[in-house]
Amino acid sequence: MFGLSPSIVTVIEVVAVFTGALSGALLARRKAGYDIVGMCGLALSAGLGGSITRDVLLQHGTPLALMRLTYLLTVGAAILVSWFWGHYLGAQTDRAILLLDAIGLGWFAVAGTLRCLGVGLEVVSAMLLGVIGAVGGGVVRDVLSGEVPAVFRRGELYALAALAGIVVLIVSRALGLPELACAAAGIFVGSGVRLLSMHLGWRSPEPFRPGVTLADPGEGQPLKGRR
Repeated sequence: MFGLSPSIVTVIEVVAVFTGALSGALLARRKAGYDIVGMCGLALSAGLGGSITRDVLLQHGTPLALMRLTYLLTVGAAILVSWFWGHYLGAQTDRAILLLDAIGLGWFAVAGTLRCLGVGLEVVSAMLLGVIGAVGGGVVRDVLSGEVPAVFRRGELYALAALAGIVVLIVSRALGLPELACAAAGIFVGSGVRLLSMHLGWRSPEPFRPGVTLADPGEGQPLKGRR
C-alpha cells in the first residue's frame, strides 16, 4: 500500500522520539527529587517506550530503537535541551509537556503504522499497533512518574486522536493521494485533534448511564495546562 522510503519513515519517527523524550525530560525537571538518572529514565521511556512495545508485538526482528544509534542520540539531544534550557520555561513547563505530547502523538501514530504496513502487516492490525506505539511511551512515562496516563483519564481524546490520524493516512492513500501527502495529513490530523481537544474541551464518548451526571463539575472544561 505504501512505498515511502524507509529513510523518510525514520525521519518521521525521529521527530516523534525527540518530542516524546523532551516531554519526559521536562516532566522529570518539573518534579522534585529527580536527578540526571531520573531524567534519562523518563526521557527514554517517553521517547522509545511506544516504539519498542510496538516492535515487540510486531515480532519482526529486534526493535529499531535498539538497533539504530540515531534513536538513542535523539533522546540524548532531548535530555540536553531540557537539562540546559528547560528552566527558561518556568511556570509554562506543564503547558510545554502537554504541547509536546500532543505533537508527538500524530508523528508516532503515522510512523508506527507505516512501519507495520512496510513489513506486510494487514491494515487493521497495523492501525492497532500504530495506536499502541503512539500512546505507549506516554503511558510508561506517566506510570513511572506517578501520573495517571492521559489515555486512561476520563474523557481524554488521546488514543482516539491517534486513531483519527491513522484513519486519514489510510483513507487518503486509498483515494490515490501522494504517499508523502498522506503521511503529512495523518500527522496533522492526529496531532491537531489532540491539540483542539485540549483547547476546546472535546471529550471522548463514555458509556450511557441513565440518570447519571458528571461527578466532577470541572469535567468537560477545556484542558488547558491540565495534567
